[in-house]
Amino acid sequence: MVWDYTKTAYEKQAKADPVWHFERLINYGLGKEKIDRKLLEKYLPQLKIPEDRRAFLELLLWDKPF
Repeated sequence: MVWDYTKTAYEKQAKADPVWHFERLINYGLGKEKIDRKLLEKYLPQLKIPEDRRAFLELLLWDKPF
């Protein structure tokens, strides 16, 4: 997952900016990590992700139709 960052730099950035971390997880894959639902609900409006992924996450979170 951290192909473009050192592990320590990635962890530091992820703690400093949770929106960045969520964008990375959604765009590049979760691996074995899971996304906390409450945090995803909180940060979803701020995420810079493709609209199809946003619509899918909204469908999962709130059963919101496309």
